[in-house]
Amino acid sequence: MHFVSPERPLNPVTLDVLRQVDRVARELVLDYFVVGAMARDILLSGVFGLDTGRATLDVDLAVAVEGWPQFEAIKARLVETGTFVPHEKVVHKLYYRAASGGRGYELDLIPFGGVEQPENEIAWPPDGSVVMSVAGYSEALASAVRVEVEPGLVVRVASLPGLAILKLRAWADRGITDRRDAIDLATLLRRYAAAGNEDRLYGPEIGVLEVVNYDLDLAGARLLGLDAARIAAVARRREILALLDDPARMDRLVLDVARGLSGAEDSLSAARELLVQFKAGLQEA
Repeated sequence: MHFVSPERPLNPVTLDVLRQVDRVARELVLDYFVVGAMARDILLSGVFGLDTGRATLDVDLAVAVEGWPQFEAIKARLVETGTFVPHEKVVHKLYYRAASGGRGYELDLIPFGGVEQPENEIAWPPDGSVVMSVAGYSEALASAVRVEVEPGLVVRVASLPGLAILKLRAWADRGITDRRDAIDLATLLRRYAAAGNEDRLYGPEIGVLEVVNYDLDLAGARLLGLDAARIAAVARRREILALLDDPARMDRLVLDVARGLSGAEDSLSAARELLVQFKAGLQEA
């Protein structure tokens, strides 16, 4: 289990959101885990003390459900607490009601499991006209890590390899209009070695370090690919490799990842090399 350092506590609002969701999910016997930028911040910043580049207060949670009634039940229970209000139009979005009034912080609840259609998609009620991919969520739940975010409160958080899979899938779906997933992926690629993996790279995974001439950043990206392949379903691994094998999409991904490599002398070259190493790790596993 991991622990958020008392020196780097989560925002009080984030903690209150997690407390209330955890209580309601336990009452309904539902599995959930933290995804998105909040998962990145909890692990990289809260646990490992690393800079994530852009902090977030919005909370994204994935909830495993048997059907839409369970999803509606957890939403209704959260609204009944008086702390959350539903978005007027977006089915999966709630607002944490700040003491000062107004909409407050966003909570996104993403259901998966029994509500999925073929190709790991969900069609949001009431008419199913809005479709969203939840590919990779089942693998991410299975590989999620337990994190004590405050004394007595332990939540599951998408592991960094699981988060990398989700970020690549999200970028494939919406990268043309939203580059944030690629920017987050850049942080994961560059920080993975420092996120508790240096002992592995100088120990049982020394071969990964040797093949990149002891460059820790590149070794971390390659190890991230290896670890992602180890938790990914075969179909998911093939999807990601197909994305990285496509010259046009790879070139676009390099451009977007480069935006997240602030401080790099040649961000485009750095982005391409990190992605090449990540792909090599995926292929070797």
